[in-house]
Amino acid sequence: MERNKVDILDLLITLVKHKKLLIRNVVVLTLLSLIISLIWPKTYQSTSEIIQTRESLGGISSIIQNFSSINSGQNKVGGETILVILNSETLRMKLINEFNLQEVYGTSIKEELLKNLDGAITIEDTREGGFGFNPIVSVKLGVEDEDPERSMKMNQFILDELDFQMESLNAESSEETLELLQSRLSKNEEDLKKAEQDLNSFQNKYGILEVDAQVSSMIENIGQVKSKILEKEIEIQVMKDRLNSNSSTILELKTQLNALNITYDDLIKKSENLDNTGSDVFFPLLDLPDLLIIYYRLIREVEIQQSIYEFLLPQIEQQSLYLENNSSGIRLIDEPDLPTYKFKPKRAFIVIGGFMFSIFISLIIIFYKEMTSSEDSETSLKIRKIKQELFNVE
Repeated sequence: MERNKVDILDLLITLVKHKKLLIRNVVVLTLLSLIISLIWPKTYQSTSEIIQTRESLGGISSIIQNFSSINSGQNKVGGETILVILNSETLRMKLINEFNLQEVYGTSIKEELLKNLDGAITIEDTREGGFGFNPIVSVKLGVEDEDPERSMKMNQFILDELDFQMESLNAESSEETLELLQSRLSKNEEDLKKAEQDLNSFQNKYGILEVDAQVSSMIENIGQVKSKILEKEIEIQVMKDRLNSNSSTILELKTQLNALNITYDDLIKKSENLDNTGSDVFFPLLDLPDLLIIYYRLIREVEIQQSIYEFLLPQIEQQSLYLENNSSGIRLIDEPDLPTYKFKPKRAFIVIGGFMFSIFISLIIIFYKEMTSSEDSETSLKIRKIKQELFNVE
């Protein structure tokens, strides 16, 4: 056991024996690393920070928001889109052409230009909870360049392009939603007009019948559920244009829509007394004369179409306001600064790294010399054997 232990005194004796080699290597390599750090080209970093905001229109918008709102307008294009745009090749190529980076980086090869630019741009996102798939709170952007003024201008160019792209996407999203709502409203107006005409014709022919309060409540409930179904259908359609069809958000909306459809079908069955449950929650229509049954069905259809109309109209007004007051949905917290102190090279790290490397290399050389100091030693014979095998030396 004792013979296998490393004797610290023997180790110190070995180091002292080769002290000149150790000192020479440490001094030379440390000075070399210092020289490298001094001649290494300086780069400067301009930084900025943005956050995503919710559109606030006030006035009419605050009134409209009291109604049920489709999740498509108030919440602008998601924070993940910001990262996609910032990391896009399209934005980087615009940056390269705008600042003639072919000349700056000394190459015209696209792949090399993009690689150099990727190394010069730093994007850090802060999320709620710190990590994972939580929503993005802010994005910090850094741009490095040998010219501090150019780094600031490049940072500002990226922010301007991001603002333009986000504003365009938000406008496109609002336009698509508005077109979808207007199309559905046109169909609803036709259905409502037909339902009202059918009811009016029936009343002109047979007179106005009295509607039971319990049945009126039932009809109102059916109309409300139908409007919620339409809301989910439109929301799913809007989200399909933004997300993958298998995303958790769309799957959750489909689950909610399925539950609403089941509720709606159940209410219709109860109103027609087709479930045979014997429930007396709603007044069974089949117990009434045939004319009254037809009359209640006509009223029910009018109520359903009217509920849909009351849902769609404020949604269209809301989307129109969003479109008229369209913005990127992002706010600049820290403007691009003009850097006055170098960002790289980190001279202290280079010098310390050179110092540690010199010690490591020196120790390897010293121990190698010690192991091969005697030509008849077992270590020397093994090393000589390795050389023979590698270089075919006899």
